[in-house]
Amino acid sequence: MKNTSVFRNYGKKSVFKSALFSAIALILLLSSAVSVSADSSRLDTYPTEAAKAGSSDGSVAVGSRFFELIFGKGEPGESREDIFLCPGGDAFGVKICGSGVTVNKVVTELSSGLLHVDDRILSIDGKEIHEVSEAKSIINASGGKKLCFEILRDGKKIKLDIEPKSAGGEYHLGVILSDGALGIGTITYYNPETQEFGGLGHGICSKDGGEVLKMTRGQVTGVILAGAARGAPSHPGELRGVLTDKILGTVSKNTDCGVFGTLSTDAAETYASPIKIAKRDEVKPGEATIISTVKSGKKAEYKIEITDIDYSSTGTKSFKIHVTDEALIALTGGIVRGMSGSPIIQNGKLVGAVTHVMVADPTEGYGIFIENMLSAAKNTVPKAA
Repeated sequence: MKNTSVFRNYGKKSVFKSALFSAIALILLLSSAVSVSADSSRLDTYPTEAAKAGSSDGSVAVGSRFFELIFGKGEPGESREDIFLCPGGDAFGVKICGSGVTVNKVVTELSSGLLHVDDRILSIDGKEIHEVSEAKSIINASGGKKLCFEILRDGKKIKLDIEPKSAGGEYHLGVILSDGALGIGTITYYNPETQEFGGLGHGICSKDGGEVLKMTRGQVTGVILAGAARGAPSHPGELRGVLTDKILGTVSKNTDCGVFGTLSTDAAETYASPIKIAKRDEVKPGEATIISTVKSGKKAEYKIEITDIDYSSTGTKSFKIHVTDEALIALTGGIVRGMSGSPIIQNGKLVGAVTHVMVADPTEGYGIFIENMLSAAKNTVPKAA
């Protein structure tokens, strides 16, 4: 309410106003009850245009309008503010650390032969391991005594008793370990007011396609693209390039619905003016465009169609997309790895991002609602329809 001081007044006016508001609340309660009982069959479905306008007898519309006149527009707890973000489309490099310790290579005769390439070390003697430094500390302190390793291999957890061997005054396993992940993706949006960005539209996961990797820190880097490996049925393509040493920002979150962080001022200078985001109920089947960097290191806009919208989606597959742009199909065959995060624009609004490609047909894929990405960035649950 805009003026809470009315509840601090005393006397006859206070009694009168209290009675008035009680009457209003009773009217609203009755109108709401009539609406639900008259049309309760709609409660488990996404509202059609007719449903949003109100029931056939107008009770919802009257109750809602009456509420706005007294209390102001918008239901309690629901923000009516428009959100404006700069659409991305820039290819970027991402590095995250603390995502888990994996075996990159077996290198010396010191190896016991028990650890294999791509094994992920979950714990040593019961202590969870997230970084290489943690593993090295325990191994060196072992004095050569056997340690119990819990390993994730091919999606299965196994336990191994391994005896570290001494060399050069330290104890070793005879393998090279890594605690990071890196790759190429596309930035979806940038907020010029906060310098925050979101990208990928999905999380960075373990090599076996399992859970989203945990991280302690991450960086955004520049990337030099060397073209794209064209996609074909059963053979997804990918953007090819190398990450540079130039740090463009930091990654603070790796979530199911994307990676998020902040960009440096220099990195943000190339972004276009902000545009309004679309709420999920504003996304419609039909023509749209994606912005992506696939040729000569320059952003371009390509035509797609949006189909099969799941308005209740809170994840990464909110709707299907079909690439119709002949230029993009000629360049890449459709959607390729590295294009994840490419912003999707419809009717001048940012509606979401590209997230997946169909293995059977690279012109087909999925997109995520921008609302789902923003909810993940704020650690909140997106509001399903």
